[in-house]
Amino acid sequence: MTAKERPASTAEVTEEKSPVPFSIEPFDPDRHDRNSFSCGVDQVDNFFKKTANKLMKAGNTAVYVMLGEQGDVAGFYAMNAHAVHFEELPSKYKRTAPSHGSIPAVYISMIGRDEKYRGQKVGEDLLVDALCRASRASRTGYSAAVIMLDVLDCGDTDKVRNRLAIYEGLKFVSLPSDPLRMFMPMKVADELRSRVES
Repeated sequence: MTAKERPASTAEVTEEKSPVPFSIEPFDPDRHDRNSFSCGVDQVDNFFKKTANKLMKAGNTAVYVMLGEQGDVAGFYAMNAHAVHFEELPSKYKRTAPSHGSIPAVYISMIGRDEKYRGQKVGEDLLVDALCRASRASRTGYSAAVIMLDVLDCGDTDKVRNRLAIYEGLKFVSLPSDPLRMFMPMKVADELRSRVES
């Protein structure tokens, strides 16, 4: 979603919409200030401030930012094309796997929300936007069967559990081999996008 209203979070899909005006657009290092952004996790902050632009220039990732009323960066996410071997997924994916065994996927590689927007569901809204974007791209451009992400393990058990709960609330499922590596069938993202855009 570019320069549009803030997307509905999982709760807002069925309940009232937030009155806070946000917009989401592709990250532009010449316009969007990275220096003042802080989510409180060094790994995420360093990615946005030091790595994101390099990966974008190399064509390795796409980065989108959520802007607040003053044009400040409230949050961001990064995503790219990906593949996962069918053996990592539930057995039903084996029946439809390509001959090379790799299932096409979209990978949400990083997501972060500025600390000053804590409690406003910015993180959830960013994730919903990423899922809708992946769904739209899969149905209008390249095809992908699943969406993948790795839950950030910052060493704080409570924060990791909270992240897991958010992803599970959106119907992500942990892989049997690694509970912090999660996937969502693209059809689930399609259903979410249908509700959000209706």
